[in-house]
Amino acid sequence: MDRKRMRLQVVAGMDPDGNEILRSRTISNLKFEAQDENINIVAGALGSLIATPLKQVTRIEEVVL
Repeated sequence: MDRKRMRLQVVAGMDPDGNEILRSRTISNLKFEAQDENINIVAGALGSLIATPLKQVTRIEEVVL
């Protein structure tokens, strides 16, 4: 079964040394045909709803060979 997901990485805060503390959320069940541009638009919309800044969006594909 082929699957596509996206991972949103957000800045949750800073540690005592000034380094970013990162957290991630994974959104599953994306249409496998979804284009990167559309995934990025959705990620931006979801990021605007999150209280912490969006750092990175990652597309994850799993394909059975």
